[in-house]
Amino acid sequence: MGQSQLPLGNVTRFGILGGSFNPIHVGHLSIAQQVQAELKLEKVFLLPAATPPHKQNDPDLASAEDRLEMCRLAVRAMRGLEASDLELTRGGVSYTVETARLLREAYGKDAEIRFIIGADSVAELPTWYQAKDLVALADFAIAARREQPLDEALWDRLREAFGAEAVKRLQRGVVSVEKVDVSSTLIRKCLRAGEPIRGLLRKDVEHYIRAKGLYGARPAAGMARRP
Repeated sequence: MGQSQLPLGNVTRFGILGGSFNPIHVGHLSIAQQVQAELKLEKVFLLPAATPPHKQNDPDLASAEDRLEMCRLAVRAMRGLEASDLELTRGGVSYTVETARLLREAYGKDAEIRFIIGADSVAELPTWYQAKDLVALADFAIAARREQPLDEALWDRLREAFGAEAVKRLQRGVVSVEKVDVSSTLIRKCLRAGEPIRGLLRKDVEHYIRAKGLYGARPAAGMARRP
């Protein structure tokens, strides 16, 4: 595949941070930056899911187009971070294993491709779609809070699900991070209630949410809501 056809451009060492990003917040950005720095990745790409598998009927889910635009606004002027419409262009339910297959085919076996997940997601890996194929195909960067190392009982459960060699690869991908305590659920709740969210979103993202009335947010003083 020629460079012009590469889905994320001409990169060989990069991270993928997928999610619903409903909305994207400073915690997402902090994790992406820390993993990029620790693993010396060229870039980290944020991939909003077209339809998140676990939120297919979620009335709180903003449109894919709005979530992509919020990601683009969030990473503007942030070196090494970029938003991608890869999963939106593919459409349908966004399964990580399908993205992993697409990227591995495009970039070849020698590219370093790290799928970034939080430590809280590691325990759920066995329940992911085609989980054994995913773990065999993809390398992960597991963002673990420095003061809360992953316990051995969790690794034992993963060994039962995936085998010892797969778990060794997962363990090599653990990255110690300082985690920002914020969640998209909390932000939506605050916006709907008219409570302050200072410091939880980048200003351009908050402005976009208020201008479009997403999550029941009210426009700021002097701001007209977009049609």
